[in-house]
Amino acid sequence: MPWVEITTREPLSDDVRANLARSISDTMEIIEFGRPTEKARKMDWVWFHVLAADRWAIGGRLDDTYLQGRKMAFARIIAPEGFMNSELKARALSEVAKNIREALAVGPDDDATGIWVVCTEERELHWLVGHRTTPLREIVDMMDGDVSQQRRDEMQALFDGQAKLKAEFGIPR
Repeated sequence: MPWVEITTREPLSDDVRANLARSISDTMEIIEFGRPTEKARKMDWVWFHVLAADRWAIGGRLDDTYLQGRKMAFARIIAPEGFMNSELKARALSEVAKNIREALAVGPDDDATGIWVVCTEERELHWLVGHRTTPLREIVDMMDGDVSQQRRDEMQALFDGQAKLKAEFGIPR
């Protein structure tokens, strides 16, 4: 956990996908839980999609006019809100992009501007684990990682602040 979707313009070999999935899983589990754990691995998913060149417009064109020899990939990290603070999100974005650049063998002539990584966060209780909505603190405990008390306090402060906004101003609706 979290989940990462990777869309490329060209198919990746089985070996490349397997190595990339493992490097991204290790990266994200270390960032989120301090280390990879067997419990986290069960809920740590990476999806690979191929969007062929004739389905991927660059600069409004379906040809290679703006491709300019670049490798193309779009990755979306999907995480429960609060799992990562700003520093951890920046690290996740940077390291996942690095994993993808290495997997795609981006060469020195490629400026890597064809590789984008974004992080989408789902608000607390906007997810279901098994059969019920599960608070983030329970998910953290389920993963059996090394999440510091400081990080747990940061997570709780986020949710307390959101509850206060909702109670006082009705935000979010």
